[in-house]
Amino acid sequence: MKSVSAPLCGVLTVLVTAVLPSAGHLPDAPLTASPQQTTASYVRVEVWSGRSGWGLVAGVCDRHVTPCPDTLVDEGHTLPPQEAAQPAAPGQGVTLSVLDPRQGTLVFHKVFPLGQYWVHWADLEWHLQRVVPGRVVVMAVAVSGAVGLRHAATRLAALGSLFALHLPPAAHWTWVFVRGGRTLSETVTLPASGAHHAHLLLPLSTLPRPPASDPRWSYCAAHGAMGGLCDEHSPDPLLPPPPAPVAHQAALANVPVVVTAGARHQYLYHTLTALLAAPGALRHNVLVVLGDAPLPTVSLLRLLGLNFTSIAVSGQDNDKLFRYYRAVFRLLERSFPDAPAAILLDEDVEVSPDFFSFFSQTLWLLHADPSLYCINAYSATGFRGIAHDPHTLQRASVQVEWGFAVTLDFIREVNAKWPSEPRENDVILYDAWLFQHGARGRECIFPEVSRSKHFGVGVNSEAWSTEMYFLSKPLVGRAHVPLLEVADMVWEPWQRRFTDSLRRATPLTGNPCGEDFVPRVNTPTTFVFFYKLSRKRDGQPDYHNFYFAAKCLNAWGVSDQGLHQQVLTVRISLLATLYLVGTPFSPYGHLRPPHVRPWRSETLTAQEEEVVMNRIKQFEMGEYRVTNLNVTADSLLDLLAGSGT
Repeated sequence: MKSVSAPLCGVLTVLVTAVLPSAGHLPDAPLTASPQQTTASYVRVEVWSGRSGWGLVAGVCDRHVTPCPDTLVDEGHTLPPQEAAQPAAPGQGVTLSVLDPRQGTLVFHKVFPLGQYWVHWADLEWHLQRVVPGRVVVMAVAVSGAVGLRHAATRLAALGSLFALHLPPAAHWTWVFVRGGRTLSETVTLPASGAHHAHLLLPLSTLPRPPASDPRWSYCAAHGAMGGLCDEHSPDPLLPPPPAPVAHQAALANVPVVVTAGARHQYLYHTLTALLAAPGALRHNVLVVLGDAPLPTVSLLRLLGLNFTSIAVSGQDNDKLFRYYRAVFRLLERSFPDAPAAILLDEDVEVSPDFFSFFSQTLWLLHADPSLYCINAYSATGFRGIAHDPHTLQRASVQVEWGFAVTLDFIREVNAKWPSEPRENDVILYDAWLFQHGARGRECIFPEVSRSKHFGVGVNSEAWSTEMYFLSKPLVGRAHVPLLEVADMVWEPWQRRFTDSLRRATPLTGNPCGEDFVPRVNTPTTFVFFYKLSRKRDGQPDYHNFYFAAKCLNAWGVSDQGLHQQVLTVRISLLATLYLVGTPFSPYGHLRPPHVRPWRSETLTAQEEEVVMNRIKQFEMGEYRVTNLNVTADSLLDLLAGSGT
């Protein structure tokens, strides 16, 4: 029997009895109990949602036994009364739990803090996409979570949710469904102080399980949201055929590829499958280094037959990460002393099919040019709207980013002075420490269009910047992209070419947020914009004017990352390149024509300032819109009645 329950207010208990479809058959007709299932064991499930938290309890029993003697799942979080009314109560959000349809055991659980508007909706979508057909999915709002559903609500509606598109910000909601199958129970209360409970009696699937002797299916019986690894109908190959080589394959022969990882094995599997499928990948060169070594991650790596090792770490959050990456660099020095370079990426970095082709064409620059210290696959400046040419390289002062290469000489150099723990008043982010204490004025090479993308949400994934800068980063979707003028990235030819481009560029004046600030062009053209960049009392540049100029162009403007000697290169279009030059601080400031006055934000008129602020809001805030503010029980019932549901 299919049952959808819809309490709209108050405290309510709903009893639903439904039959789980088998993992191998997802019917188009309503679910019905078959004669073969009448003597099967049942999962008795209770799920509740309210202002004080949420809960999920499941037990296996015969249908004639009440209560169930064996509790398999007991998850939840209940806030103390004094915390339940707080707008940012801990543990709030939308919970995603996945049950094995044959045993009723919990194989995945995560709380997504969707009381926040930014980014976590994308993480929820990411995990939902990796729940395989046939699994039972239990979702609930804990305290508050509807305000941040955003596009995930569309995904939930496509999966069969009746209410996801209509939840007001303070709604409490539960939904139990079979992935790829049918809704088993869905309940909602509009803003209310109470909680509501749904009770379900679910027969377990009797579809034969793949052989437990197969390590893959033994792993999948305990872990969910693993995507194609655990798809019983179309599983990913554990040992896929090696990808095609790249044109400069020899450059990668002795280069270790280190993937730093921990407890997020769902992220790690996605990262590894993309990495090993990229042309030029050499499976034997990949080494996964575990800081924490939880059993699910270790079992996954054994299943995939990949090389891995563990290192001891201590501490919490960034303090722990600082020590961990120090240990990783020391491991590289010990294990690969003769390697020409090492490539490093984290467990939540998706690589482009062109990842190894890019490195095979650029790694030699690290040895040819002592003014360089890293090659980044991630583009420091290639944000949406200002990244156009995958064949083009950039060069700037920037820290190592997601998917980078450094030489073993550099690793030995920084290991000699890397403190065992962060010093007082010093940075504790390892990549920022490498930039401040290891780069020593050296720069990095990176592509105009990124070859890697940071998709995970973790300790340092601040919600707004993750969505605006990381998730929206364009990624090259093809392989074997030839890079232009690679040899000219060495310092002397680079500086000559860069200086000549600035000298020949057409100066622009006026409001950088203005509608017609950059003229439309039909041929390759360079422009230059000089802004006031003075020195502060501590000797550092004052980036106040730079922030506004960069933000007008949808470029990174909150720090000096991605600048070459206080010059930012922005590709306005495939044909138009704009240089933002800070004067007089930049050594290129002397190229400013005498008749061009450096731009200062203080000179904006009130009307021009309004244009600037509106443009920055457009780029940074996007469309900030909280939906369903005026939904009531009556309007929701009218909507559902009108839709014929």
